[in-house]
Amino acid sequence: MFNKFKFFLTAIATLLAFNSAIAMGHKHSTNHHHDGVTIDDPWVRSAPPNAPALGAFMNIVNNTHQALKLIKADADGYDRIELHRTQQVGDLMKMVKQAFMPIPAMDSLLLKPGSWHVMLIGPDSVPKEGEKVRISLYFDNGEKQTVSAVVRKGQKMMHHNHNHH
Repeated sequence: MFNKFKFFLTAIATLLAFNSAIAMGHKHSTNHHHDGVTIDDPWVRSAPPNAPALGAFMNIVNNTHQALKLIKADADGYDRIELHRTQQVGDLMKMVKQAFMPIPAMDSLLLKPGSWHVMLIGPDSVPKEGEKVRISLYFDNGEKQTVSAVVRKGQKMMHHNHNHH
């Protein structure tokens, strides 16, 4: 009777060890993303050599079950970096400085022209098309990510005139 019990315990222990090894292997094989935040397609809109500022865009994916905030961005070679959102103020579309950018839990925030974006203000020299800008992003959960945003042409903003004559 004791030998059957011992065999049973050994079988269960082996099964549990095997099962957790499969689970751990499965997690690593399917999770190609960073556990907290994934940044997709970071880019900076190309600008003329005398441009006072550049816009940076990307998709920020929150892979956590907690809402996050992008609270700061940083890049070498600029006077300052600001988080912005283009908003309608009266009849005008204006870029409004934001204290943070909200990224909902298990969701994403798309930074794109005419919406949320990172403003790179006062460049030492404006990067050329094809060059990369390293931007560090800081989140309220303590996570920091650094991306290489490629400089490329972006679609021009569409200005719609709502005054119908």
